[in-house]
Amino acid sequence: MWYNFPVAMSNETLLAAFFLRALLFLPAVIPAVEVTRQVLAKEEALEYARGLAQGKGIINLGAGPHRTFQAQVIAETPEVMANIDIVPNGMPHFLQFDIERQPLPFNDKHFGCAFASHVLEHLNNWQFALDEMVRVADFVVVVLPHPAFFSGYITPEHRQHFTTDDIQEISSAYPSVAIFY
Repeated sequence: MWYNFPVAMSNETLLAAFFLRALLFLPAVIPAVEVTRQVLAKEEALEYARGLAQGKGIINLGAGPHRTFQAQVIAETPEVMANIDIVPNGMPHFLQFDIERQPLPFNDKHFGCAFASHVLEHLNNWQFALDEMVRVADFVVVVLPHPAFFSGYITPEHRQHFTTDDIQEISSAYPSVAIFY
């Protein structure tokens, strides 16, 4: 079996064999760590958004429950007053919009917070969408893939790949935007 070590192995050889076998195990561990981190980042970001809503509610962009169970839970959060997605989905308070091209149909600062979890990386025109979020809400909470995780770069649906420098630039340009990853 692959986990049996020969008895006559030196410490250096034993250590090398251990690390080699650990490398074989890593491809199974890294995705689980990444998914866990994404779930925790979304939960933390949502709690932060709820605190910023100030009784004015949350607009949830990219609210498709067809994506994950957690997306459905977020869409049904009591503070969420509007769920926006390009794909029709029957969620409560749902509006179908292309947030890359269509201005949101709300007055300026209508919401206490705009929430967009794993949305911007799917958009070609993410700046327009972010500008609209800033326009319709007092605060914006964005969740992006962690810049250090490889899967964010290999996912074919991702149009953007935000580095830590990109995230810092966005934070500087948009003081009312909080970014979680």
